[in-house]
Amino acid sequence: MQSRDTASLESLRNIAQALRSLVTYLVENNLDEVEINPKNGSQNPVRAIAEKHGIALDVLIDESVKRGLLKPYPVDMLVFCPKCGSSTFRLRLKCPNCGSLNVTRNTLFSHVTCGYIGVLEEAPRDSKGRIFCPKCKQELLKEGQDWVKIGVNWRCRDCGTTFAYPKPLLECVACGAKADENTLVYRQVYRYKVDKKIASDLYAQTFSKRVGEVLAAYGWTVTPASEIKGVSGIPKNATLLAERKGEKMLVYNIFPREGNVEEARREVLNALGAALDGAFNHLILGVKTPTQVAKMPENVSSIEGGTLEEVINKLRDKLTKEKH
Repeated sequence: MQSRDTASLESLRNIAQALRSLVTYLVENNLDEVEINPKNGSQNPVRAIAEKHGIALDVLIDESVKRGLLKPYPVDMLVFCPKCGSSTFRLRLKCPNCGSLNVTRNTLFSHVTCGYIGVLEEAPRDSKGRIFCPKCKQELLKEGQDWVKIGVNWRCRDCGTTFAYPKPLLECVACGAKADENTLVYRQVYRYKVDKKIASDLYAQTFSKRVGEVLAAYGWTVTPASEIKGVSGIPKNATLLAERKGEKMLVYNIFPREGNVEEARREVLNALGAALDGAFNHLILGVKTPTQVAKMPENVSSIEGGTLEEVINKLRDKLTKEKH
């Protein structure tokens, strides 16, 4: 029982980590939607995230949809191998009577000029691929003018049966399994619209969690900074309050919420303005957001990077240097 509970907890942790990675991918690439297409398989970044954290792709997608992060809409219907799930096949055509692959197509045509009616595939051709009328020997030029197609049927060379349509036989390129219309898996393919507000809110939580963990590792006590006010009494819109041995530092986690770069830049300017209203030290952390200005206040330091991981690594380096 304990082993089962441990496995269940491990699974929940893996799902949570995969969701954080997915949110990070969506926000840092400013994506409006994603497609989970079996055709591009392992090249799909969302699939790679699921595999990295040891969970099934369907589980990651389902959890994302439950949380409102992704909203599905259908875009296609595809066939998949019933054995391995691949969607890449070689198409074969077989006789519906005996199952032989030795079938031939017969295109019945009429040559307008001389009135000949025959099978197009049996008409003579030259080395350049030009087709000639078996009766008058003239070249069959433009379909619909020189000649017209009357109809198409198929014939099995083994059993002699003539039929309108051959049966498809698909051979999976990935595993070699053979399937037909009765055994193929046929399912819908979706694209997923990203709810950018939910994605930004979840990213902000991850941002705060990661920063808080790093600061705590260097002896800081970290709490939300929602109640902090400056000398003027105006609330400071900082993200975190870090305290250590009587020292206080306000931390601003800034990134382009819902892809709004201009708003992120305004947040940086507001943080710089807040630094002038009080004696606290201020740390501005910007993901995909410039944080440097020509004249930085003395009680302000900043770190910027293209990804959250880059910012976290730079923060860790900064704290290590300060420690020594």
